[in-house]
Amino acid sequence: MSLRPSTIPPIQDMPPPGGYKKVDMGRYLPDRGPKGWQLWLGATTAILYGYYQIGRTNKARIQQKMQERKVRYGLYPLMQAEADREYMERELVNLRREAEVMRGVRDGSGKEWVPGSSQFFGGQWMPRKIGHFMPKYA
Repeated sequence: MSLRPSTIPPIQDMPPPGGYKKVDMGRYLPDRGPKGWQLWLGATTAILYGYYQIGRTNKARIQQKMQERKVRYGLYPLMQAEADREYMERELVNLRREAEVMRGVRDGSGKEWVPGSSQFFGGQWMPRKIGHFMPKYA
């Protein structure tokens, strides 16, 4: 059941005469961090510093690579001489083996087989493939 409304007017709370006193919100709430322009300035500074460091690192890396390349160019004749010496040692072993295997064999025109001669009749000398005479399962 519901109650009948009263005929007396409702009582409402009212502000004191002259109103409430002002509250200074700035005094009680401090700033909530840096301003927008300060954030932009900080982010831009960090990004520019990062790009500067990347540029410095790239220049240093290029210099390092150039120095390594110059050292390699200086050592290349020595490394090539060592590779040639190893190639000649392998070639002599292969020629001895070929002479042993092909002993008494004659080619199509009846001539004795010469170890190291090419079975192809081109006039240009080419080094043999390095792995050609090496055993497959060594």
